[in-house]
Amino acid sequence: MRILITGSEGQLGQEFNRIKSSSKHEFFFTDLNHLNICSVYSINSYLSDKKINCIINCAAYTDVRKAEIEKEKALNINSAGVKNLVSYCEENNIKLIHFSTDYVYNANNSKPINEEEFLAPQNYYGYSKREGEKHIENSKNESIVIRTSWLYSKFGNNFVNKIIDKSKTEEKLKVIDDQFGCPTYAKDLAEAVIKILEIDKRIDEKTKIFNYSNGGSTNWFNFAKKILFLYGSDKIIEPVDSEYFKDQVKRPKFSITSKQKIIDTFNLEINNWDKSLAYFISNDLK
Repeated sequence: MRILITGSEGQLGQEFNRIKSSSKHEFFFTDLNHLNICSVYSINSYLSDKKINCIINCAAYTDVRKAEIEKEKALNINSAGVKNLVSYCEENNIKLIHFSTDYVYNANNSKPINEEEFLAPQNYYGYSKREGEKHIENSKNESIVIRTSWLYSKFGNNFVNKIIDKSKTEEKLKVIDDQFGCPTYAKDLAEAVIKILEIDKRIDEKTKIFNYSNGGSTNWFNFAKKILFLYGSDKIIEPVDSEYFKDQVKRPKFSITSKQKIIDTFNLEINNWDKSLAYFISNDLK
């Protein structure tokens, strides 16, 4: 299979680059300098002679705070760009895998959120990602959306890297303890996507949306404690509530998602979040 990875300089795109050597597929990695998903001309120009079988769209606007200010840019990348990819894939019979976020939910659940949960994004980032999902849902080709959460890797400015960096420069860390969710090791997600592509299973219109993260759940405070424990740091961490940081951007208090649909559909095995975190710190950071 000939696979195009857009947004190859992001943390998920770079994880696909890391695992390519263990795959039998041929990969094409593009960043904004090679392919701009917001430009129909750029998409047509780049793909015209590549004979691509599948596009994995890792291109996204992911800055939650800035999205409240740069609304047009966020919507252009997270929705209009997706629409352009969907159109090209429909015209050329190409599979499309797109990534979304737990921020499309706004649940006050006591049990994990499934894909049919009521959607009510609390911030513009979540809204822009939901708008992008709609193009996939309405598409006629084989395409799916994977909603993921709390993504981390050795690349980029994610929570795990931030906590480790701050532990080296700050006397005491303050971390929110009233937001609950599911961490996702980007390498696990990338490997799961390749497995999905290798299963000879056609995706119908009713099964286009899937949740994926590592198993189990935690809050940001306990996540941070586990990160530093595994890293070998004895830095003091103090739990605080969301109001402490006076963040103007609303975020879901509960975004623990159910992965049962993607497990059953593609026969996946998903590591628990603490197991994947331990592997990550032992193998990727040390």
